Amino acid sequence: MSGADDEAKRAFHFDEGVLSLPQGFRDRSQQVLEWSVDNSSSVVLVIQRDTLAPGPSGSPTDNFDARVAHETNNYPTRFLGFRREPDDYPDPFDGTLPLRRIVFRWKSDRDVLYNHQVFLLSVPLMLIFTVSAKPAHRERADRIMHSALLDLRFRED
Repeated sequence: MSGADDEAKRAFHFDEGVLSLPQGFRDRSQQVLEWSVDNSSSVVLVIQRDTLAPGPSGSPTDNFDARVAHETNNYPTRFLGFRREPDDYPDPFDGTLPLRRIVFRWKSDRDVLYNHQVFLLSVPLMLIFTVSAKPAHRERADRIMHSALLDLRFRED
């Protein structure tokens, strides 16, 4: 992961404004960021968010592992040629935020792809970071994931 701090960086904000909308909606926002690699390929970072409902004790933390399992248990059948990869990356939050990680390869229509996915709980939000690239660009994808997590700052509304 060396080099992540050496690259020039630009702040990216999740939202550009504030809307007043009728109550009752569920925020399932997504941001898609793409880096071109060698003019022939790309590394894509998708950031999703969802609000977790309170669990049995009244805390969304109760539902975090169940929600991660719900999202990932079908990966072996959903992604053709699914194969888990080692996921022994350091926790950039040193255990202060619940974090679950899954790293895998799979076969899309034309290419084998590498996905590195991190589920992060910041009550009541669950953030899902997914970086995807061809396996040849795994190191760059991992640097982008590392940088995104390391530089993540939460804003107050």
